[in-house]
Amino acid sequence: MPEFTTITRRDDLAPDEAPVVHGPDGPWDDDEVIDTVLRLVADHHRALGAAIGRRSFSPTLAELRQSPLGQDLRVLAVASHSDFDQLRVRETASRVTDLLLRPLAAEGMVVPAWFWSTAIGRMVARAARSSYGEHGLISVKEAADRLEIAPALVTAWAHDGAIVAIPDEGGHLMVPRDTIEKRRQVARDLAGFVLDGGEDVLVREHRLAS
Repeated sequence: MPEFTTITRRDDLAPDEAPVVHGPDGPWDDDEVIDTVLRLVADHHRALGAAIGRRSFSPTLAELRQSPLGQDLRVLAVASHSDFDQLRVRETASRVTDLLLRPLAAEGMVVPAWFWSTAIGRMVARAARSSYGEHGLISVKEAADRLEIAPALVTAWAHDGAIVAIPDEGGHLMVPRDTIEKRRQVARDLAGFVLDGGEDVLVREHRLAS
């Protein structure tokens, strides 16, 4: 999710009743998912502190729920049935995935496929999908058809982090319609443009992706 990068202010959220996250093994309660993630991060923080000889305190679960991370997780839990600003939801999804998945010394991060099958991954995906509206995401096949390329190329872009990709409830990747339309316009603008060496721009992109 490369586009989810800007840090924004977090407002306090009331602990409204949130929907459940559905998976192959049945529904997960969002509150349980949030608490599990908060404990996981707190335990990791203590382990890092111990590694550098700085012991950290152990916050209570109530304190963790009121933390910035707790507030972010609550945003994700209720985003699909609230009127949160779309950009705020995407930025929140970025912060959470970055915190949970980015290696300490890494400059960039692509969300691994396995993450989307976890309870927190499904929560993030549900919130992210809601931020694009009813028709803001399209299937890989539709994206490929609009660009007149093979679906495998769109999938490769998604796996490399070149474009945002969010799974639907069935696990099938969806990509933002506006991103594909921008690439479609670029392809039109570059059609017939030849690089040094005589290779067409679009031909080279197909070749490198194959």
